[in-house]
Amino acid sequence: MTILRELWTKDIPNDEMQSTYQYVFDLRNRMEQTCQLVEESLGNAQVKAKKYFDRKARHHKLKVGDKVLILLPTDSHKMLMTWKGLYTVTECIGLTDYRIQLESGT
Repeated sequence: MTILRELWTKDIPNDEMQSTYQYVFDLRNRMEQTCQLVEESLGNAQVKAKKYFDRKARHHKLKVGDKVLILLPTDSHKMLMTWKGLYTVTECIGLTDYRIQLESGT
């Protein structure tokens, strides 16, 4: 609390303390600049990854009545996935979202 009081009142006891304050402020500024560089780098990496993914990605448009397989976790282990189906598309909800008819009726 004394540091905050001294900063607000501009009552700095000696030059050594002022250099400590200056060091803390400089460190904070460098950290902010580093965070900005990291954000820019992450943004560039995301754009690059999207371009790479989009080169091979294909959009598949399904129609109501189409038969589909779905990828679901196995009963024995939730991290193991298997294809199950054939299920019928009953509704197109969005560009890539569909409602399907399961055996139970939903």
